[in-house]
Amino acid sequence: MRKFLLFLYINVFFSSILYLKDSSLIGSPRQALLNSDKNKLTQAKEYKDSDISYSIEPFYDINSFRLIVVLEFHGEKSGETQLLLPPGISARHNNASIKYLKVLSANTTLEDTDKLDVKTVKYTPGSLVRIYYQIEESTNSYSGQYNYYQAVIRKPYFHFFGDTFFIIPKWDWSNVYNFKISWNHFPSNWNLANSFGVNQNYQVFNSALWKFRDAVFAGGDFKIYTRSIKARKVYIAVRGEWKFSIDQLCEVTKTIFDAENIFWNDNSNQYELEIVLPFESADTPIAEKRTNAISLYLSPNNEIDYALKKSIAHEYFHRWVGDAIQFADPQQLVYWFKEGVSEYYAGLILLRSRLIDLDTYISEYNRTLKEYYTSSSRFETNEKTAKGFWTDRDLNEITVQRGNILLCNLNAAIMKNSNGVKSLDDFIRDLYKRCKTESLVISNGSLSALIRFYAGDGSLAEIMRTLNSGILPKANVNALGPCFYPEIINKKRFWLFGEEYEIPFYKPKNENISLDNNCMWWFGGD
Repeated sequence: MRKFLLFLYINVFFSSILYLKDSSLIGSPRQALLNSDKNKLTQAKEYKDSDISYSIEPFYDINSFRLIVVLEFHGEKSGETQLLLPPGISARHNNASIKYLKVLSANTTLEDTDKLDVKTVKYTPGSLVRIYYQIEESTNSYSGQYNYYQAVIRKPYFHFFGDTFFIIPKWDWSNVYNFKISWNHFPSNWNLANSFGVNQNYQVFNSALWKFRDAVFAGGDFKIYTRSIKARKVYIAVRGEWKFSIDQLCEVTKTIFDAENIFWNDNSNQYELEIVLPFESADTPIAEKRTNAISLYLSPNNEIDYALKKSIAHEYFHRWVGDAIQFADPQQLVYWFKEGVSEYYAGLILLRSRLIDLDTYISEYNRTLKEYYTSSSRFETNEKTAKGFWTDRDLNEITVQRGNILLCNLNAAIMKNSNGVKSLDDFIRDLYKRCKTESLVISNGSLSALIRFYAGDGSLAEIMRTLNSGILPKANVNALGPCFYPEIINKKRFWLFGEEYEIPFYKPKNENISLDNNCMWWFGGD
């Protein structure tokens, strides 16, 4: 029996070697995974030199699928470090459960704190600390408004954000650290895609701690497509079958990314990722911007329409407004601007890049006006909407719509105040420049100073009235340029009775002219 087992072992060993040498695998997306053990000594040295490293591998239980994680980092001179765990099952951002959390390094202990998601690890000062845990998805169903944040860990695939999966040392969030991640023993036919690379089973990269925690990680039965923008690569990782053409989605993504890079005159990021996931609960497309990446959640009925294009354009704009342009805490107080300006430019970028026509742009803005001016939350102050942004869908939507409308009016005010020389484009680029050169952090106070400079006191007063008192903004006569004028439509809530709404509706001044040919200049188009 022993001879038989020895023979079987030798046979499997040499068969594996022949398999790894199969020339058909050269250049395949999984070649890096199949050749992962070539430089073990080099890798061991690099792990030793890293600030933070993770080893991740699958674990197949009878009734569940989990991921095993080993965290390693060099301990501090104090001999203790606080660790930040993913939020618990009751938290908004997560439904993953940590199991079998323990220390692997010698002379190391793990202690609870008064916070459930924070633990203290104690060790010999300066020693290598090793922490072991397993993590699994604790539910197979989605419910609730923000469940697309949740970590998904299943046999066919996984998808999670850094803050819903990784245990992280609570060091300086803005400091850049050297990270190492080893993805071990995953199926050879899987594709891996995350904020730091595609199909790399061994990753070495530098990142600020907050950017790592803000990153996205996916693997499994994804198909990966590639597009080039000059010298840069855009990767689109897709799961599932769709009604629309994936090639068309890739081209739309490429066009949007290129247009926004041109808008900001910024080609610094050489790597971008878009992850496309089926999500049954999505009535409309949902997009979530993360470090170097966007996760796009779609229902099987979604098509490549305005809503889908706008979702991509809105989230990618956050690469600058949210990443490069930072906001003061509590950030929710400035979400009217952060989300509003991304919504405003999402439509404008689509128009300028000819992914929609002017008629569609005007129709969609009128739809925004109708939803805002008939919303039951339209009179809420900015302080109230800020408090409920993450828990109340109506307050979330009203924040985005209000910001979009205020910024559309602001653009018209800037154009008027500068005799047509400047627009909101100049305002937002100036803001971006100041954040880069002066380390400016945006608050409503710093915004007020810049609004007064570009648009005057009257425009600032109107914005502040809306934010502080909930007074509805007036329909600016020139909000959509000289080709359109606002008509006020009176509508009752229940046809003949109930609350009466006054809804601005923009119409062409001249029905006989070609809008695209005569009016695009106002919107920054050709």
